[in-house]
Amino acid sequence: MKHIWHSVTLRRTSLNPVFWLVAACLLFTTTQPSSAATSSIVGWYSVTVPAGNSSWTCALVCADLYQSAAVTVSADPSDGKAILSFSAPGWTVGEFNRHYAEPLSGTSTGLAIDVLSNTTDTLKLDATPAGAGLTNGMVFVLRKHCTLGGLMPDGGGFLPFNDSIALFQPNGSQRLYFWNGANWYASNGANSNGVVIRPAQGFVIQANATLTLTLGKGDAAYVKGTPTRIRANSGVPNLIGALNPLGTTTTLGALGITGSLQPFNDSIVTLNAGTLAQTGTFLSTGSNLINGSGQNANNTALPAGTSIVISVDTSKDINLAPITIAP
Repeated sequence: MKHIWHSVTLRRTSLNPVFWLVAACLLFTTTQPSSAATSSIVGWYSVTVPAGNSSWTCALVCADLYQSAAVTVSADPSDGKAILSFSAPGWTVGEFNRHYAEPLSGTSTGLAIDVLSNTTDTLKLDATPAGAGLTNGMVFVLRKHCTLGGLMPDGGGFLPFNDSIALFQPNGSQRLYFWNGANWYASNGANSNGVVIRPAQGFVIQANATLTLTLGKGDAAYVKGTPTRIRANSGVPNLIGALNPLGTTTTLGALGITGSLQPFNDSIVTLNAGTLAQTGTFLSTGSNLINGSGQNANNTALPAGTSIVISVDTSKDINLAPITIAP
C-alpha cells in the first residue's frame, strides 16, 4: 500500500464548524423544472473559523442561468475546442465572463467546463468534444463561477488586512488573498473580487482570531443537487470538500469518491484541526475506503464544510456524490 501526501506548510488551528442556511424553502426552478440542478433558494450559512489555519470548501454555487440541450456540438477548426449551439437562447455576445457549462449526462457529467466565449446562440468551451465526451443533444447547465466577491461580498467576517484565504493552483502553488474592508486583493495589490473558486474546491483560511465566517451573501447562494466532477492534478495536494451546507458532519464514504481513486494507490488525507498536519491516510479498494491498518474507513467522520487532501499519481476527474435537496 502506498501512503503519499504532499505536505502543506500552514500554521496551527482548532476546528468547530456550525452551519445554518437562511431560507424559506428548498424548491427547484430552472428552464426545465423537472431536472433542475440547483435549488431556487438564495441563502447563506456561517461557520466558526478558529484562530490560525483551517481548511474549508465553498458549499454553494451560483444560480442556473440557462438549461437546455445543445442542438449541435462541434470542434472549432482553429483550436479544436467545443462549440455548442442552442436554439434561440437570447444571449448577448460576450456576456459570459467567468462562467461555465456543466453537462448533465455523459462521461463529463457534473464537470464545470469554462466558457471561453459566446455568441447570441453558441458557447465555446475549454474542452474538446472528444476529450470531454460532448455530443449533440446533451443537456447543459450554464452558471457563473463562484468568486471571492460573489461568495463573500462584505468580507464574510474577515478582519481587514489581517486574515487571509489561500487558494491552491493546479501546479500546487498557493495564492493569498486579503479583505481590505471594501474589496478582495491579492498579496501583490491586484483587485481579486473576480478570483474564481471552483465547485468543491478547498481553501485554507488563516485567521488572527476566532471569527464567524458568513458565506453566500452574494450571487453564490444556491445549493447544488446534482453530481459534481472535479479535476485532481498529479503530484500536488488537491483540496476538496462536500457541497453540503445543510449538515454538521458527513463521512469519507459519503463523499462518493471511492470509485474515482486508483485502488491501493491514490490517497485521501485528513488534516489535523490544530496544525493541519496529516491525521489519517486512506486508500480505496475500488469499493470501500480503508485506513492504514486495512480496516474499513467508510464511516470516518468528516466535519461538514471542511476539506480533505487527495493525492494522485495521474491527473484524473474525481466524482462527488450529489446531496439531497428537500424542504
